[in-house]
Amino acid sequence: MLEINKGIGRPVEFRGLKGTYLYLAAGIVVGSLLLALALYGLFGLNTYLATLIVVGAGGGGIWYCMRLSAKYGVSGLLKLEATRNQPKAIIISSAKPFQLLRETKRSKSRKRPAAAGR
Repeated sequence: MLEINKGIGRPVEFRGLKGTYLYLAAGIVVGSLLLALALYGLFGLNTYLATLIVVGAGGGGIWYCMRLSAKYGVSGLLKLEATRNQPKAIIISSAKPFQLLRETKRSKSRKRPAAAGR
């Protein structure tokens, strides 16, 4: 019998690019097309020079995505970004938050009724 849902739960993959990196690479391709439009259409740059710049930028971006995908894995880019956003140190200038912790009283736990038959 054939399994219908073989890929459920796995990340999207295309030629080694997995998950977030695939979407990042697609954005780079679209951005390079817009760069080609801007260089050739708006600025009137030479066709060959504009093509060289766009292919170089797009190829470099795709190569960088492939390298990140191989180095960090599927969700590694998110983990890397999370570690970058962590503070280097937590500085507390007063002891007031700790005093407030001590002053709060815990609610008394309710006693459970004894179970019948024990």
